[in-house]
Amino acid sequence: MTLTWTDWQAIAVPLVLAIGAVAVLLIDSFWKSASAELRHTVVTLLTSAVILFGLVFVWAQRGGFKPAFCRPAVEGPAECSFVFEPLTAGLWAVLLVGGLGVVGLSTYRLLASDVPIGEYHFLLLSALTGATVLAGARDLATLVIALEVVSLPSFAMVGLRRDRRGSEGAMKAFLVSVLSTAVMLFGVSYLYGVTGSLYLTTIANRLTGLAPDLGRVAFAAGLFVIVGFAFKIAAVPFHGWLPDTYVGAPVEVTTFLAVVSKSAGVAGLLVLVTAGIAPDGSDLRTVIAILAAVTMTVGNVAALRQVEAVRLLAWSSIGQVGFLLAPLAVGDAQAVVGYLAAYVVVTLGAFGAVAVVQRHRRGGLLTDYRGMVRSEPGLAAALIFFLVVLAGLPPGLAGLFTKFAAFQAVIDAHLGWLAIVMAINVMIGLAVYLRWVAELFRLPADDPFSVDIETPAVAMISLFAAVAAVLSVLPSVLFALAT
Repeated sequence: MTLTWTDWQAIAVPLVLAIGAVAVLLIDSFWKSASAELRHTVVTLLTSAVILFGLVFVWAQRGGFKPAFCRPAVEGPAECSFVFEPLTAGLWAVLLVGGLGVVGLSTYRLLASDVPIGEYHFLLLSALTGATVLAGARDLATLVIALEVVSLPSFAMVGLRRDRRGSEGAMKAFLVSVLSTAVMLFGVSYLYGVTGSLYLTTIANRLTGLAPDLGRVAFAAGLFVIVGFAFKIAAVPFHGWLPDTYVGAPVEVTTFLAVVSKSAGVAGLLVLVTAGIAPDGSDLRTVIAILAAVTMTVGNVAALRQVEAVRLLAWSSIGQVGFLLAPLAVGDAQAVVGYLAAYVVVTLGAFGAVAVVQRHRRGGLLTDYRGMVRSEPGLAAALIFFLVVLAGLPPGLAGLFTKFAAFQAVIDAHLGWLAIVMAINVMIGLAVYLRWVAELFRLPADDPFSVDIETPAVAMISLFAAVAAVLSVLPSVLFALAT
């Protein structure tokens, strides 16, 4: 196969990310004569530059259509393994912003922690490479491989601190990943057996008009593939690994898992649905809708019982996955990408605030935040704004509009029962986030709340708050990402 200029353009972003990952590893491995501070600065700047290149490319090429690794099909349009299109560009923008935000939050923490700097940035760029490939993949083999390229570095990042909790979290995540990959490959093999192809467009065409017996096999195969993705994004009942993994990992790694890794899984599932694996009226879409209802309910109800900030955000992120799956179940890419973009920005901000507090108060309890409004009003205001956006309350209009878009997509698809479940969960979510907000206003029982907020932390949290505020004023930006 000869690579054309269009092929190179289509894979430019994941290719540059992969080259950047190798460069980071080489610099960290062979430049031992430099001080840790200098190597940290160089590696961070290189990582940021590589991700910024991706964002510039997405902006310059938005609206374009660039298929790659194509071959003429026996029937229908050409079969392509990778496609850069508006949906790909929107997902890449979300993933790259998430990755850049994680790098920004890590700048002031890595030197003070025992996380290896070079390995951390290498694994981050490697996972981001897999995430961008996943968003553009259009055949099942590429999807599965890209998903593993996201997963394996992510789990390695969890264990970077080399303590007991980190190792336990990494092992749990790894074992779940192995199981989910096996389940997914089982489904992929049956889909290939039924349709005779790995290309999503060809599979979608051949799934229509199948004999009843083959149709049941195809449904079971699609179900296995969806279950594999459900493990990766921690949809209920495949979520058991997530809370302990989030708590065991360093906060910056937890942020990466909550933002980039989760977004990549949702992106892969969205690609499957929009490519026609689960067409309108398919029983598979009903399965995804049920998965959405159960996931948001269990996640939000469990979050109500948490007393630790990171565990609350972990269970809350499971609830947010349910809200992401709802429009995904009806194939509304605009609503999914818009919701994902808002979620990424405010989750970065919320974890940034948690990282600041946990650096000074290791317990990580919600009660540690008492008195923050009086002693650190700026940090408290930012955290309250992030939580309000997650809840979908004014003035967090970004969260309100994205939740409204999810509701509208579900109602337009005549899934009234799911809309009712979503409405109930919005109320539960309000209780979850407002409970945390209430702690900020309470007087501390013993020592007053006091932290030293580093300048990089102030800059990053302020930036996330500003972006969330802009998206609240201009929500159309969120929904334009997928078009």
